[in-house]
Amino acid sequence: MRLETSGIPTYSTISESSSYPSKILLIRFSSIGDIVYATAAIEAISRKYPECHIHFLTLDKFSSLLENQPHLSRVIPFRTGSNERKLLKSLASSLELEGYDLVYDLHDSLRSKYLKTVMKNTRWKILRKLRIKRFIQFYLHIDLFGADYDPIQLFLKNENYSERDLLPVLKVSSEEKFRVRKFLNQKAVDEKFIVVIPSAAWSNKIWPAGNYRNLFEEITQRNGNSIVVLGGSKDTICSEISEGIEGVINLQGETNLREAMAILSLAEKAIGSDTGLLHAAEALGTPIVLISGPTGNSTGCKVRKSGSVLIRKNLWCQPCSKSGSRPCFRSDRYCMTTISVDNIWQPLNDMSVRM
Repeated sequence: MRLETSGIPTYSTISESSSYPSKILLIRFSSIGDIVYATAAIEAISRKYPECHIHFLTLDKFSSLLENQPHLSRVIPFRTGSNERKLLKSLASSLELEGYDLVYDLHDSLRSKYLKTVMKNTRWKILRKLRIKRFIQFYLHIDLFGADYDPIQLFLKNENYSERDLLPVLKVSSEEKFRVRKFLNQKAVDEKFIVVIPSAAWSNKIWPAGNYRNLFEEITQRNGNSIVVLGGSKDTICSEISEGIEGVINLQGETNLREAMAILSLAEKAIGSDTGLLHAAEALGTPIVLISGPTGNSTGCKVRKSGSVLIRKNLWCQPCSKSGSRPCFRSDRYCMTTISVDNIWQPLNDMSVRM
């Protein structure tokens, strides 16, 4: 796989046959969780068209997520800037020269819509956002999606891919694992450890800090496992929940995306809210405990592999938004605050160590 960091070199089209595409472009600019889900589509396409060159366009800050993907010929990172329209125009011109047989737009965003207006000679297939259904679910609390709804699987079904029950998969190299294991040893992390990802893009999705601290006391006293806390430099909850508890190692702001992925791949289990990095953990083969609040199945808040556990209170008002951004009408977020430490500890203790 080629990971481009500057410039977009052109490729010649291998075949002009419309029935068997030789080069396909997938587009998903953001975010981590949605890109993770898209890896199932990569696998399905590669099985149907084993000789096809598959390229993936995403934002630069997420491009490293797709390193070591065996079925990707190339990852195209798009770096945003002050003059984004000019940057998009340049990107579109370069992509037009690629001669793609087919573009799968898995985002349906303003950026991808603009690219489509320029790439007029390329066949496009678009994963439409079901905005009306979501409005009905969020505001009228009528679920028209169903328990088994999965946008990527539905897309593959509509496109007549026979391999539709594929799961998201991410890859880290043995070298990456070796480096982070050495790093963890320096931090006095045990060979067996649990990762906790407490933060989220929206505060409504965050389980209370006091609950995490009480859970940590249970884990360290009963299991003796080290607990590794991952988060960005601005995720203050990481220090709130880890300070003063023996056996809890706060790595907030100390890892990049690839290093965090390598740590997750070595973990016994991972715990957290509906956030991209937790879904990445599952795609790396680590069983997760997903604490679900304002988001739901229709927005991608689900576990996909046996061995993982989803904790949800199933209140009448869930889900209330796509990303957890909508303010709660209550003074207290019942969907998160009524999930007790015991609700997490028991399935965490019972779940299988590895899938």
